[in-house]
Amino acid sequence: MHKRTLALLVGLGIAGTACKDSTSVPDLNNISAETALANGLTPTVLQLLATGLVNASRSELDGRYLVFTETMARDFYRLDNAENRYITELIGTAPADYSAFTGGGAFTNMYVAVRSGNTILNNLASATFLSPAEVSATKGFVQTMKALSYYRVLETRDTLGIAFDVNHPVNDPPAQFECKPNVLAEISALLDSANTNLVAAGAAAFPFALPSGFSGFNTPATFAKFNRGLKGKVEVYRALPQGNRTKATGTAGFNAAIAAINASFASPSAPMNLGPKYTYSTASGDQTNPLADANIFLNPFVGDSIQAGDKRAAKIFPVTPKTLSNVTGRYKGTMTDPSGALTQPIPILSNAELLLLRAQAEIGLGQFAAATADINAVRTADGGLTPYLDFVDAASAIKAVLYEKRYSLLGQSAQRLVDLREYGLLNASAGPGRSNGDIFQSVLPIPKSQFDTRNVTTITPACP
Repeated sequence: MHKRTLALLVGLGIAGTACKDSTSVPDLNNISAETALANGLTPTVLQLLATGLVNASRSELDGRYLVFTETMARDFYRLDNAENRYITELIGTAPADYSAFTGGGAFTNMYVAVRSGNTILNNLASATFLSPAEVSATKGFVQTMKALSYYRVLETRDTLGIAFDVNHPVNDPPAQFECKPNVLAEISALLDSANTNLVAAGAAAFPFALPSGFSGFNTPATFAKFNRGLKGKVEVYRALPQGNRTKATGTAGFNAAIAAINASFASPSAPMNLGPKYTYSTASGDQTNPLADANIFLNPFVGDSIQAGDKRAAKIFPVTPKTLSNVTGRYKGTMTDPSGALTQPIPILSNAELLLLRAQAEIGLGQFAAATADINAVRTADGGLTPYLDFVDAASAIKAVLYEKRYSLLGQSAQRLVDLREYGLLNASAGPGRSNGDIFQSVLPIPKSQFDTRNVTTITPACP
C-alpha cells in the first residue's frame, strides 16, 4: 500500500473468493481490470464487481478485526500456544507492533472493499445498458458499502484518524489522514448521498444479484432501510461523549440518530436477528465463518456475569480451562465453536442492535422511558428476562444497554470496544484480563507501511 488508494490490489481490487451463494457467476480469482473492463461495464462484469464488493466487505470480518476488537473489549481471548501476540500485544505488557501483527489488523481489508466500490463507480458511465434508475440504485448500494468499510476502519483507529479521500490514480501522492470528527461527518454525508440515490431508484431492482444473506434487503427500497440503520449507528458514534462534539452537538447528533433509525427496519415487534447477514459455507472456493476457531475463548467474566434465566446463556458453555500469558479461558461460545460455527452467518446490522443504538441516543437526550422500552424489547425477546422499570438516570440505563449489547451482539463487530471507549469505560470494570497486570488499549496502531510511504515518523490527522 504505497499509493494514494492505500489498498493496492492486482486488477480490480477484488480479493479472495466469490460468495458462492450470491449468484451463478464465474470465480473472481485472478481477474485483471484490463480483462474485465476491456469492453466497458457489461452486465456480466457489473455482476462480478458487485459480487466482489460484497465478498470484500465480508472479508473485513476476518479473525483479526473481530478477535482484536473483542479482545480489547474483554469479550474474547485467543489462546494459541503458537501465537501469543493475541494476548501480549492486545491486553499484555508488550506494545502493539505497528510494523506487522496489530498494525496490519483491520486496515487493509477495509480499503480493499473501498477500492472495489470505487472501481464500480469509476466505470459506471460506460454501463450504457443501465437505466437512470438502475444507475442510481448501483450508486446507492456501492456508496453504502463504502461507508460501512470506512466506519469499520475508523472503529479500530478512532482518534488516530484514517484516510478517506482515496479515489485517485495510484501514482498520486498518498492520501491525507483525516481526524475522527471529519471522517465521521464524511461517512454520514456519504450515507445520505447513498440514500438519495436509493430513493431515486424508485421501484427499480438492483441490476445485479446479492447473496442470500441480503434477503429482505436486496432491492433499493429495502436496502435503503439498512442504509438508514447504518446512518443511525454512525450518528450515535458522533454524539457520544468522546465523539464529534465540534461538528454536531450531542443533542443534534442523538436526534439525527433517532430519525435515521426510525427510518430503518428497527421494530420492537420484529425478530431481533432481522437484518442483512454475511453467509458462509464449506463449499470449495467459498469462505467459512472466520470465528470458527478452537483457540478462541470467552473472557470468564462474560460467562460468570450473565444473569440467571437469560436465554442467551445457551450461546456460552464451560470448557476445560486453558491458561496462556497469564490469561485463563474457562468458557467458549457457540459463535466460535468449529463444530457448529463454520457456516453460521454473521449479522451486518440487526434489529436488536438498532433498538439498542436508539436506546443509547434516547439516554443521551434524557428520554429514559423511551430508552427503557427499547432496552426491554431486546431484553425480553432475546433474553427472556423480566423487563426493567423505567430508568431515571443515565448511568444505570447505560449499564443496562451495554449488558444487552454484550450478550445479543457477542462476536458480531467492534461495537463493544466503541461503546466502552466512548463512554470512558474501557477499564477494569469491563472485565478482568491478565492475572498479573493489564492494559486497556483503545485503538490499533496505524500500519508502518503508511509511515514508510509518506517517509515520515509521525502522522497527524488533518482536522480543518
